[in-house]
Amino acid sequence: MMEYISVMEQFDLISELGLPPPSSSSSSSSSSVEHQHGKDDNESTSPAVAEVPKPHSGRLFANIDWKTSSTSTNTTTDPFPDLKIQIVNEIVNTGGTIHVNDIPTDTGKEISVEEFHNILLDAIEEKEEEEPTPSRPLKRAKVEVDDDDTIIQKKERKEVVLIDVRNTFEHAIGHFVHPHLTTANNGSGVSLEDNDNNIDGNNEGNKNQEAPTTSSSSNNHRNQQQQPKPAINPNTVTFSHFDSTFCSQYSESLKDKKVLMYCTGGIRCVKASAMLKQRGVQDVSHLSGGIHRYLERYGSNGFYKGKMFVFDQRIALDADDMMLKREEEEEVDDVGGGEDNSDSGDNAVASKAVLDGTKSNEQQQQQQKANDVVGKCIECNNPYDEISGANLCTVCRDLLLICPSCRDKLDEFHCERHQTWKNAYFTFLERYTTEQLQYQKDKLQVLHDSCPPKKHKNVRKTLRKQMNKIDTRINDIVEGKAVVEPNAKRRCRTCFESNDICDGRCWGFWRQSQAPKTMTPEPIVEVKIGDRVTIGPNWNQIRLGYKDARLGTVTNI
Repeated sequence: MMEYISVMEQFDLISELGLPPPSSSSSSSSSSVEHQHGKDDNESTSPAVAEVPKPHSGRLFANIDWKTSSTSTNTTTDPFPDLKIQIVNEIVNTGGTIHVNDIPTDTGKEISVEEFHNILLDAIEEKEEEEPTPSRPLKRAKVEVDDDDTIIQKKERKEVVLIDVRNTFEHAIGHFVHPHLTTANNGSGVSLEDNDNNIDGNNEGNKNQEAPTTSSSSNNHRNQQQQPKPAINPNTVTFSHFDSTFCSQYSESLKDKKVLMYCTGGIRCVKASAMLKQRGVQDVSHLSGGIHRYLERYGSNGFYKGKMFVFDQRIALDADDMMLKREEEEEVDDVGGGEDNSDSGDNAVASKAVLDGTKSNEQQQQQQKANDVVGKCIECNNPYDEISGANLCTVCRDLLLICPSCRDKLDEFHCERHQTWKNAYFTFLERYTTEQLQYQKDKLQVLHDSCPPKKHKNVRKTLRKQMNKIDTRINDIVEGKAVVEPNAKRRCRTCFESNDICDGRCWGFWRQSQAPKTMTPEPIVEVKIGDRVTIGPNWNQIRLGYKDARLGTVTNI
């Protein structure tokens, strides 16, 4: 890995390919300038000379913040089973909201891990100096005295708003906490409990959500202060929705705030900060290197709580594991550099003591990890943070958290946004009678009629499609074309196989499925340039490999 990074950093595009020829526009511009000034200047003009590039100007990868990460040595799973290289319009898709030329001018301030951490530390000091109450705002003016005993009134401190620009399932298992804010007062002036965040577009979606608490009891308020407020979750399924679902609604209330943003590696928040700044929010900063760099520096001793979601088959990493990995890399040069003391009996005793201490520390760490679980089961609300490809919302196929106990009680699962669809929308209808299906259709019709046509056009379309599906199923049962299967096995939402065949690893990052092969590969025939070929039914399986055999190998066709 380090050899690869070194080669990439030394790569010079100009040295390899040379300078591009001057464009016609630049040539004509140069000629125009010479024509305008040639008559007035006594000195002769020299022919245009290509500008000498600055040193290392062709080294495209010289300033990249390379991030390395490790995986357990006792696992047989390859974290990256496939390698895909393609040219795209945007590295992080925004749906064209942010153009690449907007990034240098509109992006917020990039701050270091230490500066980000210190801002949150200052929030703790401010909280200790002045205990906030529901009737008293958090922001305040600070006074200092100069050498002449003159009182200098500093500008009023802005409220710090902490925003997680990742998706909902990433935020669910781990996020930063704001030490200044609590459940008693969100302090940000931003209420995310809005009907627009509920995809069904009706008021039922917010009946089960708790509004910000403003208890008049000082004891209740003091108890609520014990738990810091998590960073704001914009409730997005994909990053391309960040501008339309969050910035468009809350940018106005953020204009007088100090906004801190973060993401996994520091890429998404670059564009997210530009989205807010283009909407008039000026004081926007984002964490350089993202959660990855922060955990390497502070581990579980910082303000990040829970696990960090990663987009490969490791799924999530613990905070302390990130910190230990960094320490191991820094101390790698010291390994094997000491004297040979293999004959020393004292060293053997010391080694045993160290081993016993390590086991004790490991037990303490395991207990601490159990206490640090921030994720909660969507059904019972108990601590749980294990993400699985088998646990998907049946409507949008978004990842969700559901504990094994609740999972066994349900046939299909619904995410936070689709809780109001819970008793009405099901992908697999074979277990339901005609009466149950009619009940589902009636509920879906109510949801459909409550959605504003212009604002939730796609939602209404999804509901109509499901109602048509129910009508078809009812007709098939009445005509004897289908039978009700009340004991039908639960099926995978992605591949539709029963759960005794598919373990859910056919979705997304779980590409090495334990499901058996269901197709026989077609023979590969030799072809030469110029031959006309027809793509067969198993083209993708032959080209990319079967789901349980995608280990990054390439098959020649």
